[in-house]
Amino acid sequence: MSTVEFPDKGILWRGWNEETLAIINEKQMPVLLFVADHDGSIWPFLREIFRAMPRNDKLRNLMHESFPALFLKADELPHELKALGAGSNYHIAVLSPSGLTPLATFNPMRGNPDEVVNEIVVILERLRETWR
Repeated sequence: MSTVEFPDKGILWRGWNEETLAIINEKQMPVLLFVADHDGSIWPFLREIFRAMPRNDKLRNLMHESFPALFLKADELPHELKALGAGSNYHIAVLSPSGLTPLATFNPMRGNPDEVVNEIVVILERLRETWR
């Protein structure tokens, strides 16, 4: 497995490949999934949340220390994730490392982007406390 340096002020987003799946399997920690969907009804909300994510110090630290981050385009979703609702029922979720089933999903149209990111942080902090 290759060693990757985490960006100082960013999040290391991984794609769907064997290396990522091996990291998820090795860490056995929940995964943050972000599905980029250019559908005009949701894309503006997703875009702003994606921009807000690296500005949140707590989220960056959680992603660096504990949780893998998976970034996929809606039209390139693997069947395994589509079958579980990714890209249709949800675009942002925390997935179980076992089967990549959603543990928590987030509505990108619920509020301002920083509030959605804070909600993600709260869930990840709770999971980090109880997961191991």
